[in-house]
Amino acid sequence: MKKMIPYLFNALLNFGALGIYYVFPFFTFSYDEAIGFYFQDATFHLQVLTAMALIYFFAQNILIAKKGEQAKIIQFIQHIKEQQLTSEDWKNIRYAVVKFFFIPLMLPSALIYFDLLKQLWGTPQHFSDWIDYFNNYIFVYIVYFVSAVTLAFYAFGYLVESKYLNSEVKSVDKTVLGWGVLLICYVPFFVVVTRYIPFPTQDFTFFINREITFFVRLALASLLFSKMYVVSLLGAKCSNLTNRGIVTHGAYKYIRHPHYLVKLLIWWLTFIPFGIPHLWAFGAMFFWTVVYFLRAITEEKHLSHDEVYRTYKKKVKWMFIPYVL
Repeated sequence: MKKMIPYLFNALLNFGALGIYYVFPFFTFSYDEAIGFYFQDATFHLQVLTAMALIYFFAQNILIAKKGEQAKIIQFIQHIKEQQLTSEDWKNIRYAVVKFFFIPLMLPSALIYFDLLKQLWGTPQHFSDWIDYFNNYIFVYIVYFVSAVTLAFYAFGYLVESKYLNSEVKSVDKTVLGWGVLLICYVPFFVVVTRYIPFPTQDFTFFINREITFFVRLALASLLFSKMYVVSLLGAKCSNLTNRGIVTHGAYKYIRHPHYLVKLLIWWLTFIPFGIPHLWAFGAMFFWTVVYFLRAITEEKHLSHDEVYRTYKKKVKWMFIPYVL
């Protein structure tokens, strides 16, 4: 019976987190001519969450079965009973909260985008010419594909912590600011904040006419693939609020936050058609830009406790733009 305790403890955490998302389904997509497909199918929502529950549960139990992991969990439970939690215990608690929050966000979203790709692939399409074909099919496919792949990387990163993948968690951010500027970027907190401070940008923005839209979407496609590239460089280390080892190759040889840079470029580019006639919206965009700047600052403060990262900062001096910032 004692050997079953870690598995029961894991099941309680996993299905407790999933239960929140069954009761409060945050994953809703909408459809209109500008943005394409829309997810509002309750049955599919339950199927996605059930698939996620099984993946999450078995992935975690495989890890628990590793030598030494069961003893760690039993020891942790004992520390809770004795009210003598160690610094390592608190780190594990913070990491459990990170997983508790992000796995039910990342994994279902990845599955949903893969399903959207399948729907798009299997839907008969009729286009007037190649510009129409790119604007309303190829570009939509690129958005869904990049979203599915990047979310899958993050889902895997949260699900799996392994020394063989060099993705073991060294530390988890302790600061209120670090957690705060991160959480407002994700549902349900994002939904609350955007009621007061809109997020006036979207991937499928239309620019004046279809020809200009075509050229802008070519640029956006390049940025989206760049986003997928920098996420792939993180690999199994994909995870917020954690230090899982420092990535120093590829784009990270030149700037320390290429992922945030690409995101901000996409946002500002797709904001232009809305922002020009609505000057008030620039305030909202500056707000979200500052949020991401603060995310970078708080990440740096956290990672700088690691000597390896301090050495990396000396070699790579620029956060976003070489010789500028």
